[in-house]
This record gives sequence, structure tokens and C-alpha cells, in this order.
Amino acid sequence: KEKIHCDKVPAEKSIDFRPKEANDRSEYGHWEGDLVVGKDGKGAALLTFTERMTREEIILKIPSKHAVNVAKSIDKLERKYKTEFKNKFKTITFDNGVEFRDYKALERSYDKRKKEPRLQVYYAHPYRSGERGSNENANRLIRRFIPKGTVITNISEDFIQQIENWINNLLRPMFEYKSSLEMAKNVS
Repeated sequence: KEKIHCDKVPAEKSIDFRPKEANDRSEYGHWEGDLVVGKDGKGAALLTFTERMTREEIILKIPSKHAVNVAKSIDKLERKYKTEFKNKFKTITFDNGVEFRDYKALERSYDKRKKEPRLQVYYAHPYRSGERGSNENANRLIRRFIPKGTVITNISEDFIQQIENWINNLLRPMFEYKSSLEMAKNVS
């Protein structure tokens, strides 16, 4: 069993303390995160992030649903976006799954010279998936391509990228038939 480095998530990590800009979707950079797991919850999983304001989607394949893989994936995003990372990722709201509970590892930069947290992690209330509704809706879109019971280990990175592109280019009535990518370009 995986050892998690935090015994209990402090109260200030509750969604109740998330910034107003995240709650009212008035600022870019506040994300919701979750996992899409494969058959029997074993093997590879998809780590999904949905930006709250634009509904921009990021999908990363991880080897398993362990906390260490979630933290390594955020490290990978930090390396990819470099100096833009802090603007792109201000907060991430997760559910209370054990794979997300090590908030210190998720907030800590891979670059040991950086003492400030790279982002802030918050947690939805238990059994309140609607508090991360944008991400839940995006995960349903992913399930159009990868139905429950599918072995995610066998899914190619190219196919995952095609799904991400499809979601990000989907014309959305809520945005006057603009895509999430178009919306993101206008705010970032």
C-alpha cells in the first residue's frame, strides 16, 4: 500500500477557502482535477484537469492511480509551462481520494530552490462531486471514447491527445459557440 505523507488535510484546504475568483470563474488559472480509471481501477489511469473559466482540458496518462504519479504529472506540467506555470495553474480542486491527499507534494515545486508553493490545492466536500462539476462533465466526454471497463494501459498517447483536442475544440453554447481554446486565448 502507498504511504501518504500527510495524515489529515487541514481545514484551510477545504473548497470553502478557495479564492473568490475560482468560485465565480472570473479569473483564468483555477482548475478541477480527477482520475479516469480503467478496468477494476488497476493499471494506467487518466489524470484530468478542467480549467473552471474556459473549460480547457488537459489529459495525462499516468502509470497508476497512486499519489506519487499525480505529483510527478504536476511536475511535468510545471516543466512544460516553465515561467507561465504560475499564471496557468493558480489552484486545483480535487476530491478526497487518497491519490490527491498529499497536498504538500502537489503544491511543492520539483525545483528544490523554489520555497513558495507552485499552486494551491483545495478539496471538495466528501460525496459532493458537483463541486467539481466542470471536471465531472469533461470526464463524461472522455468516456464517450474510453468507456468504463476499458484497460487504459492499452490506450495510446496519440489517442488521448486526440480526445483532449476534441474537447478543447468543441463549440460550446455557453461561450456563444466558441471553443475552450478560443476562450483560453482571450484570457491568458
